Amino acid sequence: MTMKTWKCVLSAVAMLALVACSEDDYKIYDATQTDNIFFDYKNEKLVNDSVIAYNFGYDFADEHIIGIPVSLMGMPSDRDRTISVKAVADSTEMVEGTHYVIDRALLRAGRVEDTVRVKLLRPDDPVWQERQLKLRLEITASEDLRPTGQKTFNILGSDIRPTSRPAWWSTYSALPVYSFENAQLFFKYFYELAPKANKDVFDEMIAKYGDYFVNAKSVQGPMAMYDAFLAQYVLIPMYKDTKDEIEWQAVPVVN
Repeated sequence: MTMKTWKCVLSAVAMLALVACSEDDYKIYDATQTDNIFFDYKNEKLVNDSVIAYNFGYDFADEHIIGIPVSLMGMPSDRDRTISVKAVADSTEMVEGTHYVIDRALLRAGRVEDTVRVKLLRPDDPVWQERQLKLRLEITASEDLRPTGQKTFNILGSDIRPTSRPAWWSTYSALPVYSFENAQLFFKYFYELAPKANKDVFDEMIAKYGDYFVNAKSVQGPMAMYDAFLAQYVLIPMYKDTKDEIEWQAVPVVN
């Protein structure tokens, strides 16, 4: 055997050894295994959490979508995979089909993150209007996915209707006389018209006072700081549409 031939043999042996080593030592993922899924929700402080609460309150809608992020531990697939999500009966007060439905529980093709969608409903239920009800969800094993890590999640839902006038709803302003229905109508106009009038001002108000002005106070509240904007773009259109139907504290005008 010549030196050249001997070098070729040694090179071939080395290549075989390298392949064998790669197969034995660098096998990272078994494509036949069942992947894992877990709830991966972070709250407004960007801290992992397992609770979302929602009250319909002044919202005009008959339903509301809660999105719960989920993450995959495994590899994405070229097909949709069902996430098996069920209510934990002994820890759940909501009634499926009355207070909620699971709107979507899929890990869609090509994704390692997705969202389980739960639709909260708004039945004419006195209990739902008096206190929060709990829905406790659990990811269970399926043919496609199995749970790991955070596998349970709680949704607290209600339709508690504020009957007392909030502090920012000044009796000296050009607002309707307070009632839950009048406040609900005000917010319907606000959310429909204010962003169209000036999106920057709308975003500023939401950042300052919160959705449905839950953080607003009487001093430096929306009716004090944004009176002209609200009068022109919300209250005047609302007044024109409802002046013969509801009682107003004063006629809204732009100063």
